[in-house]
Amino acid sequence: MKTITAIILFITTWLFSSITLAASHNIILSAETLPNGQYGYKMISHTTDGAAPNYPADAVIPGPTLFVQGGDVVNIQLTNNTNIKVGFNVGGLSVGNAISILPKQTRNYRFNADKVGTFPYGDEKSALLGLFGAIVVDDPSGKVQSFLDGDGTLTAVKRDQLNKEFVMFMVGSTFWGAEISADGTQKPLWTNPTLGAVENQLVRFHVLAVGHAHTFHLHAHRWPDSTNNGNTASSNIIDVKLMSSPHSSHTFTIKAGTGVGPGVWQYHCHVMSHMQSGMNGKFHVVAAGSGETGDSIAGASPRGKIFLNDSDEPGLVTFIMSDEPGSWFRSARGNALSPVTHTKSLEIIPPGSSVHFIMSDTNGVHTVTNLLWPSDAGKNDHGGDHFMIPIDETKAYRGGGIVQLNVPGLYVFTCKIHPFMFAAVIVDDPKTDGLDLGNTIDLVSGIKDLPTSSDLATRLVSTFFIATTPSNWRDFTSTNPWHVAYPNVDVVTDAGKLSLVEVLEARYGQDVQLTSLSKPATPGVGEVWVDTQFEKTAGKTKPGAITVLDTSDWTLKRKIALPQINMNNPHNMWANRDHSVVYATQWFDTKLTLIDQKTGKLIKNIHVGDTPSHVMTLPTTDDVTIAIHGENGVVRMPVGTTEVDYMMPTQQHGQAPANPHGHWISADGKRIITPNVNTGDAGIYDTETGQIVVRTQTGGGAPVPHPIAIGMMPDSSRVYAANLLHHSISVLDGNNGALLNTINLIADYNPITGEFADKDGNGVVAVGVLPIQTPVSPDGKVMVTASMGGQIVITDTTTNKIVKMLSCDPGCHGANFGAKQGGGYYAYVSSKFSNRLIVVDPDPNGDGKLDDAEIAGSVSMVADKGVPKDDTVSNLAGFGGQGVLPLPIVYNGWVQNLPSEWSAGLTDKQRNPIQ
Repeated sequence: MKTITAIILFITTWLFSSITLAASHNIILSAETLPNGQYGYKMISHTTDGAAPNYPADAVIPGPTLFVQGGDVVNIQLTNNTNIKVGFNVGGLSVGNAISILPKQTRNYRFNADKVGTFPYGDEKSALLGLFGAIVVDDPSGKVQSFLDGDGTLTAVKRDQLNKEFVMFMVGSTFWGAEISADGTQKPLWTNPTLGAVENQLVRFHVLAVGHAHTFHLHAHRWPDSTNNGNTASSNIIDVKLMSSPHSSHTFTIKAGTGVGPGVWQYHCHVMSHMQSGMNGKFHVVAAGSGETGDSIAGASPRGKIFLNDSDEPGLVTFIMSDEPGSWFRSARGNALSPVTHTKSLEIIPPGSSVHFIMSDTNGVHTVTNLLWPSDAGKNDHGGDHFMIPIDETKAYRGGGIVQLNVPGLYVFTCKIHPFMFAAVIVDDPKTDGLDLGNTIDLVSGIKDLPTSSDLATRLVSTFFIATTPSNWRDFTSTNPWHVAYPNVDVVTDAGKLSLVEVLEARYGQDVQLTSLSKPATPGVGEVWVDTQFEKTAGKTKPGAITVLDTSDWTLKRKIALPQINMNNPHNMWANRDHSVVYATQWFDTKLTLIDQKTGKLIKNIHVGDTPSHVMTLPTTDDVTIAIHGENGVVRMPVGTTEVDYMMPTQQHGQAPANPHGHWISADGKRIITPNVNTGDAGIYDTETGQIVVRTQTGGGAPVPHPIAIGMMPDSSRVYAANLLHHSISVLDGNNGALLNTINLIADYNPITGEFADKDGNGVVAVGVLPIQTPVSPDGKVMVTASMGGQIVITDTTTNKIVKMLSCDPGCHGANFGAKQGGGYYAYVSSKFSNRLIVVDPDPNGDGKLDDAEIAGSVSMVADKGVPKDDTVSNLAGFGGQGVLPLPIVYNGWVQNLPSEWSAGLTDKQRNPIQ
């Protein structure tokens, strides 16, 4: 009886004490747009039974830190002053209502602080862009995390003993920080700050992860892993903490400089690719009595000095890496800049400000890689950015990066996985008249000290404005001349101040009348499936459709968008042996899609790995192979199944991932050849054992040749690897991988003057800038190379000599051979930045001579009302041509396995191309 009475008394006491101690917090917040286009939360008011902190006056990232106690009730009133829908959720705590609100709306949210700890709050969809903050739920006793003293003992601490607290969010590949002083004053520290403290001060850290997994590490300090408040029992002592879930947090207390004394200690993410991308900062501990304050130093700020926003603080511009056509790198304030820049992918900052990349709008993995930069920025003797420039993330992942730029001039960034993604930053010296492009630039391909007034430099600038602005793409449904909108600004180059628009229009033309579409006189055989990768439809949030062309009359047969799976950037295709199934990769996603060839309907959508690029079957077994471009291998799906069974690694364990792209398979099915983007080589692999046979460097020793696609002789005797950034094709022995030759595609081009002339003495003027797909014809006589610079290069494979150059559209990309009715072959060529398919006849009269190769015709990829579709085309109709799949597949090794319904239209020679 006494026991029961005691229990009742304890519970009653606990309940009444909880009711007495519990507080109600009424907090009014607003979501605001910051000057750089990111979003932040602003504290309007916080009323409570206790003292509220001294919050920043403006919107900040991270948002205001909310300190409450266990058992408190928190009421949030949120007003949305941004241009997007915004919600409020607290990961790890109960939320009464997390419904999003439209711009200018207000909504109330409520939650109970029923668990002690530090929790992230914010809008889940826009958290990576700044709508995040922390709620700290402290124990009502006042106890916080114990610290490890210099003698190794754990010492209990109460919050009122703390000298300061740091809230550190790990977002993408950047730290976002705030400091809370002992009197409750909150100070934004922004990005990768230098945290400050005086030796022996008690400092509590709240580390939170948003979006991706991270591993926090602080040098020279250790703490207990356990976060039990006041716990002084033995505990696991750590200096690294894995943040593995989207709502992970870790709180710990340290005595600054314990056991090591004053110094500057690094904190960073222990994931190597994140640290490489700039995810690090400093913890500066000063000696007591030294005269130093131990104040923290804020990092680059969204409120800092950037174009259109004057400030005394270092500024920060942010690029959102996206699946969106044209705006793959989109400035967070792109809409405000585009009236001046004519693109959402160009930013302007003063020296000393920073560029921030975040992958908040993509399902793929990417890298942030410099394509070009001011020559002085990478040199030690010019006090430049040589520790970070050129930036080149060695691993593709979902993250981002941050880099400070100090040297004036032009910087262009790309993704090695998707090399048509571009961002440009002009670091402009305010003392010069005009925007600074710098005197010279270096290119990632190895070219150094290229004058900024040179043709190659301005050609790359022109390509940038075409690629990043869909309104600048060639629309063959329009009767208007092709007009490219360039910024009407003055730029400072090695040749002095120039009008950018005048230079670009004078060199590359303007208001060009496009060639009329004309169907080839001779029909093809079968169908051509084209990945119109950028085409948008009403039922999807992601771009991409597949366009099916009937070559018997050159009319469109079908549009396939697959809205039920939100098909995302379909890139490359192949078919099974009887052609009943077409396999399509989703290059900005993780999926391989199986499509019914006859109906265009979805069969299955399969997860295969990060950013699958090309797909191809083994001619001997019909097994499916898929290059996993964002990783390090080729996966196989056995015939008759719809699941991948293993990955064949394209690089040895522990080495940098190879990132294979457009692979090819030998006609006997024994070898897979991959172009390895990240390691600059072509790999030959045994299909039976999965072992590496040989790896051969491509591109003539260029630092970054960027091999991207493979062509192969039908007897497998030679392999051709197209080197995108080296503008060349490496010719390899198909058996042992030995480098036989390098075909220079820009030998006839003068990069300074822009002159095209026969410099290699082969009797023909031919140039191929930025080559991509380069297939060899089924009979082995000709190779056709689609070059992104707008050229189609014809090579005679008997001599490996270029014999002809044909004009292509900007972004020329895909090429593949299909059968021509009556004999011979057509090469079908697609372009990213136009909406037509070009049909090339490499040997019109069938005499075996290729110097009369011609464009036989071109076909619109825009479907009229009568073409069957599974979704309504809403924008960019027919644009984005990349992967091309002619059916029937007529390459040696595959053509022999065709069923009669597909082989009936072929000639005997086409059925047996190398006999």
